[in-house]
Amino acid sequence: MAENEKELFECLSNELKLSPGQIKASAAKGDLSRLTQNMDGDKAKRVESILSDPEKAREILNSPQAQALLKILNQQ
Repeated sequence: MAENEKELFECLSNELKLSPGQIKASAAKGDLSRLTQNMDGDKAKRVESILSDPEKAREILNSPQAQALLKILNQQ
């Protein structure tokens, strides 16, 4: 795994309290509830709010950061 990918997954792992493997597996399955289960209530609500609004979700998914993350996940 490239150094940037490793750092990204370590950061996500610390924030979500899941292993990098669990994050990748959940993302690949589209199981977002598992990704938000360990977040504090406010963060989880914000993520769910964004994902329930197609326009907000599209805006975020089209960001350069999200595109880079999707590229990494698709390579796995």
